[in-house]
Amino acid sequence: MFTIAYTHHRGKRSPHQQDALWNGRQAIQEKAIASAAYPCHADSLLLAVADGIANSPSPHLASRFVIETLGQMGSDAPLTPRLVRDIHGRLCDRYAKGKTLGSTTTLVAARCAGDACEIVNVGDSRAYRISATGEWTQLSRDHTLLNDLIDEGMAESGVEYAGLYQMLAHCLAADHEEDSFAVHHCRTPFLRGDNLLLCSDGLHDVLSDEKLCGLFDASISPLDQVKRWRKAVMAAGAPDNFSIILARRG
Repeated sequence: MFTIAYTHHRGKRSPHQQDALWNGRQAIQEKAIASAAYPCHADSLLLAVADGIANSPSPHLASRFVIETLGQMGSDAPLTPRLVRDIHGRLCDRYAKGKTLGSTTTLVAARCAGDACEIVNVGDSRAYRISATGEWTQLSRDHTLLNDLIDEGMAESGVEYAGLYQMLAHCLAADHEEDSFAVHHCRTPFLRGDNLLLCSDGLHDVLSDEKLCGLFDASISPLDQVKRWRKAVMAAGAPDNFSIILARRG
């Protein structure tokens, strides 16, 4: 059994919602929804968050399409880089033309089945596993210019660089020529009492990992936890769209 809690808001400074999420049941893209939760008794579970890139032509269309396409595929098929590239191809077929050419989004998705969870991501929307013992692990990879430079040995981890280097190096764009993006994929245990957090950068850019962890309380329900994070983001000014999904293995 899983308990899934989620929330979604456009933030205080944006007139539009460019995030979209798949909560295991439906695609959601609204200016704001109240925090909600439900129990899931299925053998497998699919969750996802997509964050449309604001400086692309129609980011809300890209994020919504990717989430709906993934959700229609269901939770039976494994999450793989090949599946993500198939979704990108469909995105291009739909929007790589006219005024929507180049519409861009990030993606992070999780498929939970048995005692394990698969993660795929492109961009900087994130997934964290919070073990029953309280250990936090970031399962996704931020596909930034800085991380690419670190991989190439041209920058050092732990050194503070200019904000320019935090720009995205990889994402899903409605452009048939933009097909060389990186896809991060991993598999991790997901055991009784574990929590899985998926979010867009509207959460983790406002609340650091230290703050996210400090606000986490395993003794409260997933719904109350999501409400706690949402309240903290709003209190901090909520400068960006944000989406939060928290799943707990019962």
